[in-house]
Amino acid sequence: MDFQLYGGEEYEKLIKPIMLTGRIISIWPLAEDSAKSTVFLRRFHLFCMFFLVVTMSIAVTADVIHNLNDLDEATECALICTAFYLCVVRLIVYTIHQKDMLYVVNTMKADWTRSSYEDRSILAEKSLFAFRLAKYFISTVAVTIVIFMCAPILEIYLAGKTKMLPFRGYFFVNQTVSPIFECLYLFNVTAGGFGGSMIAGATSFNLVVIMHGSAKFAVLRKRLEALNGGDPDSTSAMVDCVIRHQEAIEYADALERIINVLALGQFVISTGLICFAGFQITSMMEDKGRLMKYSTFLNSAVLELFMFSFSGNGLIDESAAVGQSAYSSGWIGSRFNQNLRIMMMRSRVPSTITAAKFYSMSLESFSAVSGNVLSTPSTPPHLLLYPTI
Repeated sequence: MDFQLYGGEEYEKLIKPIMLTGRIISIWPLAEDSAKSTVFLRRFHLFCMFFLVVTMSIAVTADVIHNLNDLDEATECALICTAFYLCVVRLIVYTIHQKDMLYVVNTMKADWTRSSYEDRSILAEKSLFAFRLAKYFISTVAVTIVIFMCAPILEIYLAGKTKMLPFRGYFFVNQTVSPIFECLYLFNVTAGGFGGSMIAGATSFNLVVIMHGSAKFAVLRKRLEALNGGDPDSTSAMVDCVIRHQEAIEYADALERIINVLALGQFVISTGLICFAGFQITSMMEDKGRLMKYSTFLNSAVLELFMFSFSGNGLIDESAAVGQSAYSSGWIGSRFNQNLRIMMMRSRVPSTITAAKFYSMSLESFSAVSGNVLSTPSTPPHLLLYPTI
């Protein structure tokens, strides 16, 4: 692969699906010099988003209570309800941390557009898979949302089933008569579409920015390994490495501030989604429409949790390996030994994305949690919070 191709224009193509999805749900940060009209429209957009997801969260919660006597129906409503709750959490988190998000986005763009050929090749090597996985995830969520939107219509007109809203909800009126059903269906589809866009946009954004954090540490490692104590410019090169290390840590800390509370909500709710979706699949083997619908939902829930864990694992590995790269440099006879020792000591505390400081998001935790949930559904929920015990 010719990594020289990956510069400003190519980066814009890579980030475009994530950026467009983020703008649809109003989480993509505005530039500091944005016009007042743009800021006003952004706030109005946020208000509409909050209204849609909060209203749907309340309506689906009411539907859960309304169907408590029917376990299958209550479980289906709870499945949708948890997804909308997570959308509310995402909106709140990203709205509060707009300044950190702008810093992250600007840093990522600057790294891709202003770096040298060698640095861009490392960024591409570490991040291209994340961009492709994010694009695939957005497509997967889009397919799931379309199936949810279309399945009730097909069931009503082809199978003659009772009128039902695609994303459920109880609105305290007779929902099966016209034109109430049609109006509620339109509202339900709109809210569900924005909710699905929130899932796709937020998760793909998290994946890409975290993997970029690991790529920043990978660039630093490559420069450390190239240090040579006999080089007359080695001191200035070491100063550059120290600055890059501090910038990478600062970037990772910004990600942690943005994502740590969201990661806990993501973990807990995704675990619930996997449980609910798995139960729906096993209890609806004869209902092909619902089986297909909840199979795609389960696939999206597992993939979403994996994306969090995969990117978090990459950040841990790369930041922890800085010490090894420092030791592998040509430090013998150099004048920067003290700086290297300090850097090696700092790298013993790797940068991580935590679930509200409870534990680090990593592939180890993902394998433990997904294995417990998918193989032993009766595992007590409180044990899932401590997958390594």
